[in-house]
Amino acid sequence: MALPSRVLNSGVTSLTTAAICGEGSSAVSAAGSTSSDATALTSIYNRISTVAAGSGVKLPPCEMGATIWVTNVGANALLVYPWDTGTTVGGATSLTIMPNSAVCFFAISNTRWEQHQGFGGAASQAAHGAFISTATQTAALANTAYPVTLSATTESYLVSIGSPASRIVCAQAGVYNFQFSIQLDKTAASTAAVFIWYRVNGFDIANSATKVAVNGSDAEIVAAWNFLQDMNAGDYFELVWSTDDTNCFIAGFAASPPVPAIPSVIFTATQIR
Repeated sequence: MALPSRVLNSGVTSLTTAAICGEGSSAVSAAGSTSSDATALTSIYNRISTVAAGSGVKLPPCEMGATIWVTNVGANALLVYPWDTGTTVGGATSLTIMPNSAVCFFAISNTRWEQHQGFGGAASQAAHGAFISTATQTAALANTAYPVTLSATTESYLVSIGSPASRIVCAQAGVYNFQFSIQLDKTAASTAAVFIWYRVNGFDIANSATKVAVNGSDAEIVAAWNFLQDMNAGDYFELVWSTDDTNCFIAGFAASPPVPAIPSVIFTATQIR
């Protein structure tokens, strides 16, 4: 391992010593809210001491074999972006470093940074969220797609309800397990078909739909399953439903002791990678 004092004592210049050993910045402030206005890193070893919510830093241009260290000692999660849109960080457009955690970035090509996270503190916490809707949701028209809306947050870390309220926004890239339960009901005696699927960033995901039959009046049944989906930072997930009978709806029920209230929708998102 090259120590700066030993390299200097060998007779080389300070500039050459920095090139060999790397220089450090001990009090960097994160900035901006996107890759275009994040603070550009100019040192090999970087201690980010001031981190406002949603702010970030930008890695130098990617060169195969390069190594950059970033430590977050600020109060909030730190976003780390590549230099340009043609470069990725672990295959994503950004990486989140939690407070009191550090990451070693290493370039495996001229367009891709990989990382080893967790030095000097806790590893990055997995993003997660739990949400409900208490409102009854109806279909104004048969055979029409309607995004499922959510109205309240019961637990949230880097996953949140977006706008409109059907969107679940993931601030941290990764693979997520999205789980839900939907309380279905109907006011007519016939059998209705309900279809449920999901979208990412507004686009239907192929082979994600399931059909549920709701038979009879007051035929409360629950549709519940899960999806695994790879998400980039800032991507949003939506559940969507459609029915061939407008007498069918997503039902919420008030508390009736000893039973607590029944939400119309229960939804959770858990980052698993």
